[in-house]
Amino acid sequence: MKRQEADSSRYSFTSWQQICLITSTLIGVGVLTLPRTATSRLMEAGWMSPLIGSLGAYFSLWMIAKLSRRFPGLTFVEYSPLIWAPKGSPRLGKWISFPWIFAYLSFLYVATGMVSRIFGEVVVTSVLLDTPLEVIIITMFLLAFFLSLHEVDVVARVNEILFPLIIVPVLFIAIASFQKADWNYLFPLIRVSGKSVMEGAYEAIYSFSGFEIMLIFFAFTKRNDGKEKAGFFGILITMVVYTLIVVAGIAVFGFEELQRLTWPTLELVKSTEVPGLILERLESAFLAVWVAAVFTTVANSYYAVIYGLRQWFKKGLRFQRVVSGLLFIPLFIITLIPQNVVEIFQISSYMGMANLILNLGVPSVYWIVLALRGRRWESKEGKADG
Repeated sequence: MKRQEADSSRYSFTSWQQICLITSTLIGVGVLTLPRTATSRLMEAGWMSPLIGSLGAYFSLWMIAKLSRRFPGLTFVEYSPLIWAPKGSPRLGKWISFPWIFAYLSFLYVATGMVSRIFGEVVVTSVLLDTPLEVIIITMFLLAFFLSLHEVDVVARVNEILFPLIIVPVLFIAIASFQKADWNYLFPLIRVSGKSVMEGAYEAIYSFSGFEIMLIFFAFTKRNDGKEKAGFFGILITMVVYTLIVVAGIAVFGFEELQRLTWPTLELVKSTEVPGLILERLESAFLAVWVAAVFTTVANSYYAVIYGLRQWFKKGLRFQRVVSGLLFIPLFIITLIPQNVVEIFQISSYMGMANLILNLGVPSVYWIVLALRGRRWESKEGKADG
């Protein structure tokens, strides 16, 4: 494990890179369906869905950041055996922690496949009508594979570069669509029960999934005391983007029409006109930006899986490169299991529940175990909080 700690200390993410990493991972395929899912329960008040959902997301990320601060320089895979190990038996702690690590890596693995499948469905039904779905998915896998050939510092830099290319156009489209808005669609502001509000917040959960990668990447932060702040701004930026898109969707189409649209955000883009007709087909430009957003989601999640396996087996970069290529084969098979869009949405609903259990359950259990054992960890190499 000392070798792994030394490897971790070679890289350090700034607070800005952490924010870019979190936001770029969260904003992905969910942005295309969010206006429909957010209004399915809350109707005109669908804009509340990302607001409430962001609170649960930040609470979970806050617990993850606190765990990482307790074990500076270590990833979830590295500090899990330390938490679960009985006194005098570190090897037993590794096997007790195995189910938790396996569940975490398996969820990220399957979620990567589902995101890639949704990406492929959108592309083949909207842009490349004659291109086989398999080709689109394999292309995205190849991009993720290329990123997984490098060390973690490359991941941080790629997300930092793509961050403005994703956020700025998405914000522009959301604001530009207001020119066709009918604000009467947003009234009455609230006419749903508290139960419906909670159900609407649950519908937004899958759109906020992805920040669990920080169980791995928080280990490489430059400032140990800045993780909660990075998590707050990462969730905040995502929440603002999601809220604007939902408000725009409701104001342009109305919540009833949104329920009939498979990809409501894409339809919103098609209905938006750029002043001066600079771009006649705005959806083409949007999809180009959206490809970058999906790439960061897929690549970051897949990299977290591969790096977690690398640390579990205590191997180096060569092992990471080999495994990253081999694991794409079963992932490709998993991606093609759903037979149609309906099945994809059903699986996404189950993934949202699994995401809720994972992101809230695992940090909570770990903190309970730490509290019961009264155990504190201080890394010899990471006592300083900055």
